[in-house]
Amino acid sequence: MTSILDQYEKASKQVCCCNFKGRWIAGTTVFINTLLENERPMFAKQKVAYTPQYPVHHMCAQSGRIALVLVNNTLLRIDTQLPDNIDELDLNKNLTAGYKIQRLFVDPTGCHILVSAVHKDRERDPEREDNNAELIYVHANSAKPRQVTKTKGNFITAVGWCTSNIGQTTGPILLGTSKGFIYETEINQSGNEIYWKQVFDLGRGTPTIITGLEYFRLRPAGEGQSVYGVLVTTMTKLYQFQGNLMNRMDDRPLLQSIFHAYLNTKEKFIEIPSEYPVSRLRLCFANDQPTQVAWMTGNGVLLAQVSDKDGVLSPQHRMIPYPLPDTSSEPSEISKKRGHHKFPLEVALTPFHLAMVFYDRLRIICTVNQQLVYEDTYDQSFGDLRGLTCDGRNKKNQQGPVLWSFADYALFRYTITDESRHIWQMYMEQKQFDLALQFCGNNASQRSQVLLHQAHHLLSKHQYEKAAKLYAQTEASFEEVALKFMEIKQEDALQAFLLEKASRLKGDQRMQLSMLVLWLLELMLRKLGSLKDAGIKTDSPQYQSSWDTLNRFTEQRRIMECIKSNLGAVYSLLSSHGLHDVMLHLAGKLKDSQRIMEQHLLDRNYKEALNVLLESSDSELLYNACPVLLQEQPKETVDMLIYKAHKLELTRVTPLLFAALSDGDARLAKEIIRFVEHCAYQLNCKDRSLHTLLFSLYIRYAPDKTLPYLNGQGEDVKTVPYDAQSALRLCLAADTSQLQACVLLYRIMGLYQPAVEMALKVDAALARQTADMPEENEELRKKLWLRIARHVVEKERDIQRAMAVLQQCNLLKIEDVLPFFPDFTTIDLFKDAISQSLQEYSHHLDTLKEEMEEATKAADALRHEIQAFRHKSIVVQAGDHCHLCRSPLLTRSAYLFPCGHRFHGDCLLPRVLTTMSQMRRERVAELQRELASLPNNDADSLSLASSSLGTREQLLQDLDDIMAADCVLCGESVIRLIDAPFTVEDDLEAFNAID
Repeated sequence: MTSILDQYEKASKQVCCCNFKGRWIAGTTVFINTLLENERPMFAKQKVAYTPQYPVHHMCAQSGRIALVLVNNTLLRIDTQLPDNIDELDLNKNLTAGYKIQRLFVDPTGCHILVSAVHKDRERDPEREDNNAELIYVHANSAKPRQVTKTKGNFITAVGWCTSNIGQTTGPILLGTSKGFIYETEINQSGNEIYWKQVFDLGRGTPTIITGLEYFRLRPAGEGQSVYGVLVTTMTKLYQFQGNLMNRMDDRPLLQSIFHAYLNTKEKFIEIPSEYPVSRLRLCFANDQPTQVAWMTGNGVLLAQVSDKDGVLSPQHRMIPYPLPDTSSEPSEISKKRGHHKFPLEVALTPFHLAMVFYDRLRIICTVNQQLVYEDTYDQSFGDLRGLTCDGRNKKNQQGPVLWSFADYALFRYTITDESRHIWQMYMEQKQFDLALQFCGNNASQRSQVLLHQAHHLLSKHQYEKAAKLYAQTEASFEEVALKFMEIKQEDALQAFLLEKASRLKGDQRMQLSMLVLWLLELMLRKLGSLKDAGIKTDSPQYQSSWDTLNRFTEQRRIMECIKSNLGAVYSLLSSHGLHDVMLHLAGKLKDSQRIMEQHLLDRNYKEALNVLLESSDSELLYNACPVLLQEQPKETVDMLIYKAHKLELTRVTPLLFAALSDGDARLAKEIIRFVEHCAYQLNCKDRSLHTLLFSLYIRYAPDKTLPYLNGQGEDVKTVPYDAQSALRLCLAADTSQLQACVLLYRIMGLYQPAVEMALKVDAALARQTADMPEENEELRKKLWLRIARHVVEKERDIQRAMAVLQQCNLLKIEDVLPFFPDFTTIDLFKDAISQSLQEYSHHLDTLKEEMEEATKAADALRHEIQAFRHKSIVVQAGDHCHLCRSPLLTRSAYLFPCGHRFHGDCLLPRVLTTMSQMRRERVAELQRELASLPNNDADSLSLASSSLGTREQLLQDLDDIMAADCVLCGESVIRLIDAPFTVEDDLEAFNAID
């Protein structure tokens, strides 16, 4: 069966959508009240197909549950999810006779209902002080209404429900009475008061009707507490109370502490005096938190925002006065006669609209711009309209809040669809752009319109930079905006515009980003250059601000990648502006050490250049900059080279050092010597070019170090680290101070004759030492000593020293040096030497004679042994066997060895091969191939009896010599194999295969 809420009738009443003249603001049209063709209506009216038997007196809807009170004191409960199940309760059974229901209250969950009733006499005189008032409680799960006994005598005119309650009880609630008393209580499911406490007297002894009462949590207060607010209305005042409560909400009474603080303090309130006794308090909730308050008074409706900072309500509030704006439909005659066409019967508040119900119509006003946006007229066919309620907390309703109006015999539902759809435009028109953007959501087109309007507004206020940033976020023409700022000469604004545009480019828009980056760099560099030209110091706030802008810009990863891709253009741009500090800064960010070094050298900032080299690991950079730095800062540069020497390729450094010395700067040479010595001695570098450089530096700038250096490197020409020939040429080209070094170099090169010649010019002792060096070449030694002797005789003419030379060298004889003496030299001076020489010759002849006699004896002994060996024989027994195969020996040709071992010829050959070298094995194989190639004329190929050997016999003889050279069991060849392994590779492979 179709539900009664879905069986709505086609509206026969006039529904008026107010049409306002369209206004054009910055290119957009205000169409708040215009129903677009493809847009669902914001307010859709439906009449519920249900007619009550008695006129409806009160109606309230919360969380999808509806409560109706008919004039006969009947309570109807309807769940909109199960609309066909209407629960009907007769409250007359629970009320004293003569009582009439005056108030209906439903909690936010729709589970708890309170019905306040008074005696008919009290209804006619509400301020009459008597006990004729009762309160009925009904739980959603109960069909038995219960009377709340402790409220006897108190006409409950307002209820403040617990907005966070989810239990079976009502939770702590506040009850306001017609006398101004505020009570706190909690009612369980059975209708019994768990506790009852008066917490405040609003009239302070004077009866004051409380028309509205709400309490709610405002914000956290720290330390497990929250700030709570209480709103109370009377006919002319809106009171605000606030205080801190524990989050556990365990204390009872809960809210007494809030009111206790106002016992001796004046309450905070808003007062609106009026001659009309009208007062209603309505709240709008979002996510269970109140956001707006509407207070209906005799002079109009007060709208205020719930504060999220201090107080309960924000100090800014608006008043919607009466009468309402003009409409195209006039109030009905009935409404005019009753005098209620200007004042609503009831109001309802949604997040963006205020609904007002009159006897003959429903009007809805937008709370943002206070314009009438909807009007539904009513012709009283179901009786007068009686009231209005809003179900704004129905979480099951996904479309938004639902308005319910009721006449005597009809119910009407107004479904609200996307009521915030035009709010962004309204805020935009009011120039509340932040709020407008908030309600644009993710709609890019709407956001662009709002930002464009905001940018126009800021531009008109001469706030150029803010406007520029907003223009960049819109779809406005890039060229038009850029030209506009260029025309008005606002480069800072143009820069802000370009920065924002660059930040919004996508990753694949590289070309556009490159253009923007270069343009921005041009603007920023121009700004810095103009500040410098104006004499602004670099440490001034103005200059630092521009510098920081450039720094922040270049710190962005995308920008740095773009700069790297256009590095040539960027450096060209920087160079054209002459801002070297910016060049260094940017190169530093790019870690472009080469550019940093070039700039430092260009600026002659050599110390900074050295610091770059110290911090950089790029050796190429050092090699390129080293020549210039050595010329300008020799000591500091060498210190740096020494520090980094272990990481350098010294073969590349050496040519640089040579080039740096082209001017012959002694100060520079001294520093280079220090570096090369560090490499040679500390790093133990043996590079020939480095040591050659060191030696050349010693020759030219430190000659006293030459000889110690040569002595320290040894005299082996193969191991000395320098080029001996080059060193010798340098020494020969130098003055006579390097003669001793020349001698040493000649000796190292093995040129002993020129070494002795050169040594004789320096020191005779050095010459004698040199002459003794070729120990293995006696002929050369003798020759060298003869040169020394000749020098002594011819140059020094000292016969005694010449005789001393003969004493020092045992290779020289007196007859070797006699030719050097003059012809008329007296023999007496060296007769002793001649006598000694003759004696040595005599002794040598005797020695030779003895050696000849011993050789003759040895030859005779050898001859006798050979004769004896020719007659030696070995007896072979018939039972003898081969020591290799163990078969009888005489079955085939055999070999007999003096040691007693006997072998068959064919057994011996394979065994002999295992003891031979590779070369001899190849020789055996060759002999075998040659024998195989010859015709076999002799059956006994191994016979050695023939004394006349042909080719075959010669080959057999050669093979026989190899096989019979040594015994394979006890000969020398076996002894040489003592360290050979027992298993060979073939055996190991076989074993592994078995495993």
